[in-house]
Amino acid sequence: MTPQQIVGLAVRLFAIWLVLTAVGAVDFGRVLDSQPGAEPTATPYVFAALYAIVAVLLWFFPMLVAHKLVPRTSFTDNLRLSTREAAVVACIIFGLFAVVVFAVPTLSRYIAIAVFWVRNGQPLADMGAGAHASFVQGLIYLAVGVFLIVRARSLADRMLRDGEA
Repeated sequence: MTPQQIVGLAVRLFAIWLVLTAVGAVDFGRVLDSQPGAEPTATPYVFAALYAIVAVLLWFFPMLVAHKLVPRTSFTDNLRLSTREAAVVACIIFGLFAVVVFAVPTLSRYIAIAVFWVRNGQPLADMGAGAHASFVQGLIYLAVGVFLIVRARSLADRMLRDGEA
């Protein structure tokens, strides 16, 4: 397998994760809508639809994403990755994992609750510090994940500087 094929496989696994997250977002929307006296909100359902659309795109075009993240190499059936290539792939996969598993659910949950509060006449300041802290946490997850993806090559070089190249 080439580095692109490994990242492509990871992209497809993340597509499956997004579908599961979409199911959770629909369930979260049903819970919000069932609150007595609360005005229903479509925000969780919008996020679920977005997750599903992105999942379908990732499922059908994983190699397009992989080739954007990892430069093309010659195709071989053997798994012969240099240490540097393996470190680059690991950084990209971990970055995707951080975005999909930590950032996206945290941020979408905060946004859905914020929209719910605003639609029901409550100021965002009344949500409490914990809700706002989760938003900041989601932004940090997003920043770290994007950093790992975008700077994978330089991170791999830095990690391997004193070790094996």
